[in-house]
Amino acid sequence: MDPDAKPKATNPARPTRPRRRFGALALVGAIALAAVLASLRVATLAQSAPLPRPAPVNGDRAFRYLEQICALGPRPAGSAANTRQRQLVAEHFRKHGGQVREQPFGAVDPLSGAKVAMVNLVGSWHPELNDRVVLGVHYDTRPFPDEEPDPKRRKDPFLGANDGASGVALLMEIAHHLPELATPRGVDLVLFDGEELVYDRVGEYFLGSKEFGRIYAEQNPRKFVYSAGLVLDMVADKNLRIEREPYSLDLAPDLVRDVWGVARRIKATAFKQKVGPAVQDDHLPLNNAGIPAIDIIDFDYEHWHTVDDLPKNCSGASLAQVGRVVTAWLAEPKPTPPRR
Repeated sequence: MDPDAKPKATNPARPTRPRRRFGALALVGAIALAAVLASLRVATLAQSAPLPRPAPVNGDRAFRYLEQICALGPRPAGSAANTRQRQLVAEHFRKHGGQVREQPFGAVDPLSGAKVAMVNLVGSWHPELNDRVVLGVHYDTRPFPDEEPDPKRRKDPFLGANDGASGVALLMEIAHHLPELATPRGVDLVLFDGEELVYDRVGEYFLGSKEFGRIYAEQNPRKFVYSAGLVLDMVADKNLRIEREPYSLDLAPDLVRDVWGVARRIKATAFKQKVGPAVQDDHLPLNNAGIPAIDIIDFDYEHWHTVDDLPKNCSGASLAQVGRVVTAWLAEPKPTPPRR
């Protein structure tokens, strides 16, 4: 994700929408009425809807996957460890019934100018279903810990336990449950390469998700449609707190409502109604490609882009909580399209 969107920069410019003009009293009354109606609607839906049924996500197992990934060492785009990680996950997806394909593409190292071979990995379940959802993570790590406060440690290895490995580990755990999960839509688990090939803000972010979006947008005729996308990033913080991300609220508000609604109904307390910092992440290229996508991220992580982003600062319980929300959402009936 873009470091310009750190928590202190909580209000970057976002797309605006045209607004009708109201008188002051009319505006206050309209807002109050809308709030009351929304509360009544939410309460009615909560009473009538069956309780979501998450998969039995195993947080301890997910955490072991996180440790296994970190044991490979730093995994920047184009590295041998990055390739070994992709091979490990591809084998895991196949073992649990996924159909695996790769999306190779190329980029240029922003410092040396050398060509860098990159690959997105896609694991598909229920490929016969044309209505699909994408769960996306980035699997590369930052080339070095650029936010490390100790200058002497900035050349130390950066393992990216939370920022990188946590999302991959959670997808590996979710893969266990997809063959039996009663989901009305096909599911693609996607590992994006090249999200972090940036040196002190020199370089381009989100290379993998941009390539993924380009391929999808240029399908003609389109073989399937992604009706929703969730990006999972930094989801293993021991003090997990996932707030609603502003770009997500602007670009896919119904999806935010649905996911946070599931979290509330299954009492996933790490999901907060508060609006958090705006984060430029892989969900933006997906939206640009026509995929309604949101970012599920805890950006208030003490060890972000530092040497101490290690497994000891991560939690299997946090991975399990996010996994329960995601699998419960996957098992929900297809949402009714909003009336126009």
